[in-house]
Amino acid sequence: MRIDVQFNLYGMQGPDPWDDSWAIQLPLDHIICRDVDGTQHSVSEFIWPWTAYTKDQGKLALHYYYWNQKTGPARRDRLEVSPEREARIRELQFLMTRQIYYGNENAPRTLESKLQTLHFLARFAEARSCTIHDVLTDTSLLDAFGASLPVSRVRIWMVWINFLLQLDPATQLGFTLAKPKGWKALERRVKDGCNNARQHAPLPTRIYGGLINNLSAELDDIEAHAPRLLAALRDALKEHRQAKATQSFHDINVGPALIDKYGLGDYLTRRGFSLRTRALATLSGAVSEIFLVCKLQIHVFSGMRHDEARTLPFHCMVVEKGSHGRTHSLIAGITTKFNKGRRLRTHWVTTDREGFRAVRLAQQFASVVYESVGITPRKSDDHNDEFPLFPSTDYLPWGKTEYEPERRMQTALKKLNKAKDSLHARLFPLIEDEDIAELEEIDPFRAWRDENEFAIGQRWSLTTHQLRRSLAIYANASGLVRLSSLRRQLQHITREMSLLYGRGSTFCKNFISNDPDGYKTHIATEWQDGTVEAMMLSFEHDVLNCKEQMHGGAGTYFQRQKERGEVMSREDVAKQIKAGKLSYQPGPLGGCTKTGGCDKRKGLPLIDISCATNGCKNLVGKHSKLIKVIPLLCAASKHVTQNSIESEILKEELEALERVEREWRPRANPQGNSTGATHA
Repeated sequence: MRIDVQFNLYGMQGPDPWDDSWAIQLPLDHIICRDVDGTQHSVSEFIWPWTAYTKDQGKLALHYYYWNQKTGPARRDRLEVSPEREARIRELQFLMTRQIYYGNENAPRTLESKLQTLHFLARFAEARSCTIHDVLTDTSLLDAFGASLPVSRVRIWMVWINFLLQLDPATQLGFTLAKPKGWKALERRVKDGCNNARQHAPLPTRIYGGLINNLSAELDDIEAHAPRLLAALRDALKEHRQAKATQSFHDINVGPALIDKYGLGDYLTRRGFSLRTRALATLSGAVSEIFLVCKLQIHVFSGMRHDEARTLPFHCMVVEKGSHGRTHSLIAGITTKFNKGRRLRTHWVTTDREGFRAVRLAQQFASVVYESVGITPRKSDDHNDEFPLFPSTDYLPWGKTEYEPERRMQTALKKLNKAKDSLHARLFPLIEDEDIAELEEIDPFRAWRDENEFAIGQRWSLTTHQLRRSLAIYANASGLVRLSSLRRQLQHITREMSLLYGRGSTFCKNFISNDPDGYKTHIATEWQDGTVEAMMLSFEHDVLNCKEQMHGGAGTYFQRQKERGEVMSREDVAKQIKAGKLSYQPGPLGGCTKTGGCDKRKGLPLIDISCATNGCKNLVGKHSKLIKVIPLLCAASKHVTQNSIESEILKEELEALERVEREWRPRANPQGNSTGATHA
């Protein structure tokens, strides 16, 4: 009997099959992995190269130098391994071979995380001068080790325990695992860790809107200088080839001349690039920054994750026409999140004006990188993934990396936190008190002012996942905060998102059916989670924390609850919304708590007047909102033809709203009147 590995290899030859004649222990000369170039590596080695099995051949090695956890194997470690440490390394390798051959399709990074957890186990055994086998077969030691783990490792350790318990003690494991008595304590630690974990903060709307506007300004500036930048880069490629052929190339002579020739000095200086250093390296740095700006724009107008955007293929724009005749702009790429490392082709909704704009700009500069190595990105499915949209600028002839056709081309790996301070200053506003107040309104149980990264006066520190969460929440939110400027910026993306990701959308069903197993990895799930969160935040803001008298069926019900001191907790609201027992949608007159579609309202009314006049049981009515609607309706009546059907309808609606206004008017001012509440 032969046992093959159970994880995805992306077409690379993986570990050799396990022959049953070897019993439970693999020979040390067994081939456990292969490098990108096909080099074989055996179990006996203390580092197993795993790069070939990652989705984009990103560097990854499973190392067994457990005593140097933070930095990995130091040079002296490779030479000085005591017999005791080597014995524990073999025990770790034994356990890892169980995962590789018997595990449930472990993704490469998951294997790395599981090995890192075993490093803690080996260090625990070393501190007690015992073997790993001793720890795993002794209940007191096993419980002591679980208690010693940091919270971040407890869940993975529990996965290890469950996995080892599934193995046959005689034919697969070779010993009987001790039964931990502290299992409940581990579960509590995992639960407490999840409860105390801080979510990625959504961007306050002022900062979010500022980032969107600043990114647009950056793209405007890049597009204005793109012809000169591209011409300078192509001239640099040409002169570099000529100088290299004559062995007379000197960067100090070529680079500055090109920058002066194309008038790029001011552009580069404004972006914090020094013209005194190697000028060609400065051009490379400018391209890398352009890639970063384009990538951020794609994040903002798609909601994809960091790795998903970083590994986008060169040819990633897809245009589809819906049955209604509207054109949809989609970005095609790969995701592996929550899919055991398997590559899944998927799409993200964006817009032509914002998302595709960034893609087209990135393609222009990526083309120069590809020209420098003599290749043209191909669009066919068989080759599309070989050519990233953001290729590393190190492939330029004056860079550090030489192009190897047999290896997948690497991407520009620079993260936002490594970008120049000048770019941060151009993109992100300084944090103000109103921003923290807005965060406190979104999550009042988090001590925002005690966290250094949100200190007033410092620049906002962005992670790309904040953009994903912000899009999911704010695109769903309405009425929680003033979003008028943000709506203008996001009107196209939210319309497309609503069409694609909204529950019951025909286009969404067709789209997701192409990738049903990958649905949970898509932003669609976060979009729907964002719907729940936005609904919960709106309900908390508009109902639970409402300071004024509420009217309507639902408004009166919740008002009486508050008067009796029976206000629902935030947790109860979340549970009821998730269970579909409660809903909340803000509206012009207050809000609606109807779950599912409304069968009472007819046509397409912009104002829920009938809800207020007919005593709708789902209405949460507010006088403060009503008095803002009446003047607007009065103003609208002046723009319709007098004595027309439209004017008669508006007149009836105004009269109805004025009656409701008198009923809802606060008792402290019964004789007052709402501004603009009268009409001709």
